[in-house]
This record gives sequence, C-alpha cells and structure tokens, in this order.
Amino acid sequence: MKANSIFHAIRHGILICDEQGRIVFFNHIYGEFIGYRISDVKNTPIIDLRPGSHVPDVLKYKRPIENILRNENCQEYFASIYPMIEEGKVNGTVSLVTTIGQIQEHVSKDTRSLYERTREFEKMEILRMVALYGNTLEGKKMAAKTLGISLASLYNKLK
Repeated sequence: MKANSIFHAIRHGILICDEQGRIVFFNHIYGEFIGYRISDVKNTPIIDLRPGSHVPDVLKYKRPIENILRNENCQEYFASIYPMIEEGKVNGTVSLVTTIGQIQEHVSKDTRSLYERTREFEKMEILRMVALYGNTLEGKKMAAKTLGISLASLYNKLK
C-alpha cells in the first residue's frame, strides 16, 4: 500500500510542507479546496497561497496548532497543523483541513448539550494557545493573557 493512495483516500485536505514552509505535497481534496494542482505550486511557500497560514508558527515553535477556525477567500474551514520531527529536528509540517460542510455533517449527529460542547471548545482553544506559547508557567500566563482570562480560569477550564 502506497502513502499516496492513503492520502487520497482521506476525505479531509492534507498538506505537507518542508522545513522552509514550502509545499511538498497535497491530496486532491486540498487541491480542490485551494484551486490549484500540486504540479503548479510545488515548492511554493504556503504563505504565498494562504497568507494567514500558521505553518511558519508550527515550524518556529515546534508545536502543533489544532482546530484553527479560518475564513479566507470566502472559505470557512478548520485547520490543524502538526510538526514532523525526526531525530529531534523539525523537517516539515502536515496540515489537515476540514471544511465547515464536513463539520456540519458530523455536528448534526452530536447529541451532547451546548454546555458540554462549549466546555470542550474552551478546552481545545486553551490547549491550542498553550501549544503555541509553551507548557511552562510563562507559556500558560501568555495563553491566559491572549485569551483574556485569568491563569486560575485557565487551570480550571483544563480540568
């Protein structure tokens, strides 16, 4: 089984960038989403096509950023970006993109209360900020400040 066939079987957009943030690969779902073929944009910096991309942040901080809600070029979607680390060195990123349409399919099946869903969303946003700023006390203070909550609230919402 080839990795390429696996990437194309997945119903979410997959983007792989190198350690410089240049496009190495994307599956056909991601290509349809951005309106390009891989042969046209291979080796192009992702920020040239998606100016608000968080790929440079993931490369810099060596931490994933998950469930980023984006609205770009009249497209609303979630993106999660993960560093690819080999022998302690970040050699690129892999991004998963899910359109709002794909989310709506799953949400209609969600039976959790609004309170439960809101708590989970808050926790994911806090974890995303902690991943961005670091899992240290200073990182958590920065995350709390960015989110406009106290450090105590941050800890309570992570329970």
